Amino acid sequence: MNSWFLVLTIENWLYIALSLVSVVLAVWALGDCLTRSKDQFERAGQRPKSFWLILTAVAAAVALLTLLSSLNSLGAGFSLFQIAALCVAAVYLAGPRGEMKLFGRGGSAPYGY
Repeated sequence: MNSWFLVLTIENWLYIALSLVSVVLAVWALGDCLTRSKDQFERAGQRPKSFWLILTAVAAAVALLTLLSSLNSLGAGFSLFQIAALCVAAVYLAGPRGEMKLFGRGGSAPYGY
């Protein structure tokens, strides 16, 4: 087996793995955004739920489409759109989600727990 072929094969599988990670993060961000109420976004002082819902839904769709494209072309590369989708998901999971965890689910228990 040619060593160059081995390097390209490993590179292609690495791109596919990175694409899969971006899809998982984007779907996780979308699912978390869907399960939270709009009051939680307001209490945490974040942008409205509709803003984050649209952003995470587009990020999940872009990540899924680029994963399918990557599988179709055997790991053609990590595209700029995929990086943008990954950034949106990471910003939501690190920013608003972290802030809303401080305020809890908004039940009748003290301290929001």
